[in-house]
Amino acid sequence: MSKKVAFFALLAVLILSTLSCAPAPKEGGPVTINMWIMPNSLEPLRDIQETLKPFEESHPNIKVKVTVLDWGSAWSKITTAATSRDVPDITQLGSTWVGSVSGMGALMNLKDKTAELGGSSAFVPAAWKSSGILGSGQVTAVPWIVDARALFYRTDVFTKLGLTAADLSTWERFEATLKKIKAAKLTIEGLEIFPLGMPGKNDWNVVHNLSPWIWGAGGDYLSSNLKTSILDSTQALEGVYFYVNLAKQGLVPPEYLELNTAQVSSNFNNGSVAMMFDGPYEVRTLTTPPAQGGASESITARNFAVVPYPRGPRGRYTFVGGSNLAIFKYAPHPKEAWEVVKYLTTDKDAQLNYCKASGFLPAKLSVFNEPYFSVDPARRVFREAIKYGKTYPCVPYWGILEPVLTRRFGILWDYVTGAKDVLDKNEIAKQMDLAKKEMEIVIQQGK
Repeated sequence: MSKKVAFFALLAVLILSTLSCAPAPKEGGPVTINMWIMPNSLEPLRDIQETLKPFEESHPNIKVKVTVLDWGSAWSKITTAATSRDVPDITQLGSTWVGSVSGMGALMNLKDKTAELGGSSAFVPAAWKSSGILGSGQVTAVPWIVDARALFYRTDVFTKLGLTAADLSTWERFEATLKKIKAAKLTIEGLEIFPLGMPGKNDWNVVHNLSPWIWGAGGDYLSSNLKTSILDSTQALEGVYFYVNLAKQGLVPPEYLELNTAQVSSNFNNGSVAMMFDGPYEVRTLTTPPAQGGASESITARNFAVVPYPRGPRGRYTFVGGSNLAIFKYAPHPKEAWEVVKYLTTDKDAQLNYCKASGFLPAKLSVFNEPYFSVDPARRVFREAIKYGKTYPCVPYWGILEPVLTRRFGILWDYVTGAKDVLDKNEIAKQMDLAKKEMEIVIQQGK
């Protein structure tokens, strides 16, 4: 044996001897849970840390490290992690993403732990439908925060014109009210009041904005067996036509169709329009001081109320979405991650405090009994909205269908803004038929 080889052999023995004598890692030490969330509030990191503080105090062996992902990049990062197995322990998923990410086989099945959550009946029914792939018998993402939509309106405008909330109860009365406001040409505090604020194709909610009208007319996206698209139905066409024709009739400022929801909300808050559809976070905005990012000192904040969506020919519906929490199958610390998920989705104070910070609704039904939701008239409307709320089927291919629909509905909005006089219903039907064909390509590939 050469001197060089002998030296390295002796060195190896010394290293192994040192390692064998070193103290073993202390069992039961603090475990760090990595959690990905999206910016659900004005101060997303601070708000989730405040919500988690009582949990960490009562679980000194668990620390939660939160990373905030931008919504624009979250899908890519989550799906990349799912395929690479280089994952955090917990991730937030938009409710319409659950089917696709679950279909990748990347998430833990939590079905055996459902009883620890209080059972499926403890959650908002529409939200629980996004807890796992339809028909799979699995629970892969627990509902956390809920989004629903309702109609915000200016009470001062209604008082001046002798209108009441009853004038918004049906599609017909809603349209007649918009026309009455337009004809009045009201000016309040130097601003001309337009009837309705509505975003067009440049909005992340393009599909969600159209869905209540499709459902209210009796239409839908998929057949009951989920094997084909039914977006070319007469009912779906009637719903889409009614909604987009509001804009064509001049009941919406034309320039608004180039805006997104946040921009339309800002204009509503500033007093430019009499009505708009938005979620519960708009109530938070209108009741929060400007120094904290709100609009409580605006004219609208002093004069607003909320009512449900107008009832359509086949009923009243609102889109229910939100976000769920999932544990990756290859999470480094699944046991501790489950304790975090259980706390955030079932603890009354955790649910209530995070909803106060973010403006979203709780996923746990019992939290709606708290005065925060049961006393305030505006929040009570959203508590009722979840009863007629509807969501999309949780299928693996919905994550691909949604951008297809967004693109096709965007083209439809291009036609609406470009048409000179009145809308040709046949042109709308043509776009719906094209959307159906594109959907069925995705459905066939997803089988």
